[in-house]
Amino acid sequence: EKVRADMMLKASQPKKKSKWQQRLEEAQKMQEQMMKEQLNLNLVVYAGVIGRVDLAGEGGEEMSFKIYHRDGNEIYLSQLNAGAKQTVMQVLLKVLYELGDYNPPVMIDTVMGVLDKESREVILEHYFPDLAHQTILLSTDTEITTERDFKKIAPFVSKTYTLHRDKEAQCTNISNDYFGITIND
Repeated sequence: EKVRADMMLKASQPKKKSKWQQRLEEAQKMQEQMMKEQLNLNLVVYAGVIGRVDLAGEGGEEMSFKIYHRDGNEIYLSQLNAGAKQTVMQVLLKVLYELGDYNPPVMIDTVMGVLDKESREVILEHYFPDLAHQTILLSTDTEITTERDFKKIAPFVSKTYTLHRDKEAQCTNISNDYFGITIND
């Protein structure tokens, strides 16, 4: 009976996690914390009220995540407008990039297409300046305006190019400026 009780006790104790499992769980918690912080900063519609982010990997091939309000209710991506969804995806990209073990350039096309004025300002001031070692933004003059927006990121820009389509000659010419604004080297 003593042997049986001892075996039952061992069976009811949780299995000890390997160091690898512990590291994975720590990395996941770090990703969740970073994503929560970035969403509270960059997701204007829910700024400061994101209480928790849950990331879940499924077989190493797919990843899902859930965002929760600090009051506990889930914030469904399907309920967010296109600009907020874009911000969530950009934040996810930034977190995965920051926690990766390599430093590739990041290229983003149509960077501001669906963002409202307030979201644009937050992304320009808090997201792009420290997104990656090298970030390539492909935009139009209406996405990052020359009057206000470009001036906010100009200190972080090293090179600019504007593509000018020549319909008559059927070619594209390149100038070293951003729609007429030049950067001092």
